[in-house]
Amino acid sequence: MTTAPNAPVPRPDRTQRRSAVLLVMCLVQFVVLVNAMFMIVTLPAIQHDLRFEDDSLTWVVNAYTLPLGGFLLLGGRSADLFGRKRVFVTGLALFSAASALCGLSTTQTGLLAFRALQGLGAALLAPAALSILTTTFSDGPERRKALAVWSTVNAGSSGVGLLLGGVLTATVSWPFIFLLNGIVGATILLVSSRIVPESRVPGVGGFDLGGAVTVTAGMLALVYTVLRGRQHGWDDPVTLGACAAAILSLAAFVLIQRIRRAPLVRLDVFRLRTLTAANATMFLVAGAPATVFYLLTIHLQEALDYSPLTTAFALLPAAATVALGSLLAPRLLPRHDPRVVLVVALALVALGVTLLARVGPGSDYLSEVLPALCTMFLGCSCAILTLFMLATTRLPESDAGLASGLINTTLQVGSGLWLAVLSSLAALRSGLTPGGYTVALWGVALLAASAALVVLVLLRRKHVSAADLSEADRHG
Repeated sequence: MTTAPNAPVPRPDRTQRRSAVLLVMCLVQFVVLVNAMFMIVTLPAIQHDLRFEDDSLTWVVNAYTLPLGGFLLLGGRSADLFGRKRVFVTGLALFSAASALCGLSTTQTGLLAFRALQGLGAALLAPAALSILTTTFSDGPERRKALAVWSTVNAGSSGVGLLLGGVLTATVSWPFIFLLNGIVGATILLVSSRIVPESRVPGVGGFDLGGAVTVTAGMLALVYTVLRGRQHGWDDPVTLGACAAAILSLAAFVLIQRIRRAPLVRLDVFRLRTLTAANATMFLVAGAPATVFYLLTIHLQEALDYSPLTTAFALLPAAATVALGSLLAPRLLPRHDPRVVLVVALALVALGVTLLARVGPGSDYLSEVLPALCTMFLGCSCAILTLFMLATTRLPESDAGLASGLINTTLQVGSGLWLAVLSSLAALRSGLTPGGYTVALWGVALLAASAALVVLVLLRRKHVSAADLSEADRHG
């Protein structure tokens, strides 16, 4: 068959373009998460080179965490209002430049300032990336597959970050890792500017400055409360003052949203049960992975006499299990009631944590630690991916960034809060004792059980079904 001379030139394959967008989003997520994980193993080297005191060293992490948690919601909504690609590119440029500047820092003040810029860049980047994914892959099955790949990259990045940080710190230096992050980020920036499509909410009636100021101030104060409470105690006057500031700022934010004609966050989105239930459940379960990872890192070395390197390898199966769960959940959701998937996943979390609470001196890794670890992280990965799906289902495209910002903020704040509370509970006695370790893990199990109860109470079959996750996205 011959082609007519005036026949239109075929457009590039839409599937290939969407695959390229997914690849870019996954690479960005990989860089951001590797940056977060390698800090765990490079802190001693940073402390030695820049002469940080023990009390101030935690701010190498906190300087990043504070703006990340504080600006996530604003970053998500800004992506909807000003353009998802524009906010994504801005965040990636800021993150990449700050990474390079961290590697060039020779003073404590410089490193902390550029770590804060990194956190701000990540706060713009993370929700914009997720909203780009959910708007690019608009139909249910393909969105599930895209989120599964994205979640698998999340899981693998944690293990790679730990190993890469240890190897490069030992063989090269910690500044080199920051510089490498900046170079890789800049390369992705050049590619993404050509591949990532632009999208935004049309017809926006102005920017809600009052809402932006109050929600950002409230989230910053809330995250600072968590960080300060963990380090100085929950009855510390500054901690209590920050908590009061967070409550007042967020209350003012809610009031502004109720009276403003074009609010930053439309409060009526919370009438959607899937969104509300997903965020409430995420808040309870978000602390499980970080808390278990933190407690086991210490407990395996103290109770089972593992070396730091052996501990790192002992925890690597957790990353593989998360990747498995991220691939399993998308296969379960089209065939089974999402509520059942969630409740079973949360039951696995509670079971795995309960088994880990029994680990002590003389426990065998292969028969006791490994099965419990894999059970817990399999449940976590299935639950968290399902919650991301629920949070972005049945919402119009105009609210994609808002939903992404909300669920990411809930994940970050919930993870930090429960890690702070439960690690403080574990250390009530002198040091992290076996008794404190057990009590803290029982706390994680209680959170998982509470999350399952929230699912059963807030969600009914009329609110969500397997068909919703397959079809509602197509029509939403």
